[in-house]
Parts: sequence; structure tokens; C-alpha cells
Amino acid sequence: MTSSDDLKQQTDPAHFFATDIRVGRIVSVEEFPEARKPAYKIKSDFGPAGVLQTSAQVTNYPAEELQDRLIVGVINLGRKRIAGFASEFLVLGSYDADGAVHLLAPAAAAVPGDTVG
Repeated sequence: MTSSDDLKQQTDPAHFFATDIRVGRIVSVEEFPEARKPAYKIKSDFGPAGVLQTSAQVTNYPAEELQDRLIVGVINLGRKRIAGFASEFLVLGSYDADGAVHLLAPAAAAVPGDTVG
């Protein structure tokens, strides 16, 4: 359960609407032993936006369970270097009380490249 201390301050809606949030399909998952915290290197197909890669701390999922999974990602935040790896999008998920990530999932009818808003 979230307390009022965990809530973020109000922000301008333009900040949200400036993000490009899309449906992607995971096409590859690799171990990422160079990362400080356990993580995978994930490549995802975002349809017309292309195949992008990210580093994601979602090792509570077996790699084979992630393969071909539909995800939700923010694709216009720029590149970030993580242990020498260029992360190009942010995969979205929620955190449970123990800190485990639960990936957000679009409806089964969604296809890579669909916009989320």
C-alpha cells in the first residue's frame, strides 16, 4: 500500500503528454553481469519505431518467460549508458512491497508500435 509520503508532487500534464509510450514485443533477453544490480539486456520491437534495447532489473522473471512478451515502454527519453551499455527505452512496471517488478502488459490484441496514452 502506498502512503501519502510516497506520492509524487503534482506536475504539468504536458510532461506526461510529451512522453512517447508504446507497446513493444521482447525479441531477445541476455544476462547483464556488468550491471551493479541484477538485470537483463532486453531488445524489443516497437513496430515503426524499430527495435530498441534497454537494461531492465526484471530478473524476477525467467528469461524464457520474457521472450515474445508484450510490454509497455517509454521510447523518447534518450539514451542512457549503463555499465557501457546504451539503454534506449524505459520498460514500465509496478513494484510490490518486496521491491519485485511486475511488468505492465497491454491487452492481447495490442501490436508493437501501438501508442499508450
